[in-house]
Amino acid sequence: MKIRVALLLAIMAVSLVGCGGDNMADLRDFVKNAYADRKPKVEPLPVIKPTEPFAYAAGSLEDPFSRLNLRPQTTQGGIRPDMNRRKEPLEAYPLDSLKMVGTISRGKQVWAIVDAPDGIHKVQVGNHMGQNFGLVTKITEDKIKLTELIQGPTGDWIERGASLALSQ
Repeated sequence: MKIRVALLLAIMAVSLVGCGGDNMADLRDFVKNAYADRKPKVEPLPVIKPTEPFAYAAGSLEDPFSRLNLRPQTTQGGIRPDMNRRKEPLEAYPLDSLKMVGTISRGKQVWAIVDAPDGIHKVQVGNHMGQNFGLVTKITEDKIKLTELIQGPTGDWIERGASLALSQ
């Protein structure tokens, strides 16, 4: 047993002696000299064109902060939400908190099934949902299309399209 241990130690000592030499000298020389004659190619900076100064003369212009410009300008005609209408349950939630989970149909009548924070609701064309006076205009197997009314920067009401897709 002692002979085997001694033999094993002798083999390890001989193998370590073989690793002690400087076998990496040629590799170090190659790395040192390989790119010594090359210089990095640097593109010149682009020429910056001078800008022409602009003289702002606001003395003859209308004051943007006048009371006339700060009040919302309402138009007599146009679209408006019906503020006297009784709110439907799904108008209490923003559209991103509602999920379409399916559809039901009987004949030509189609209903969408919507999952809201307070439970499941059945929606048909003509119902309202979302916090922007969203009116359901079309129901397909994978989407509910709505027309929302939002107030523009001048105080008038603008229609915009929105949709609620079937959740996977």
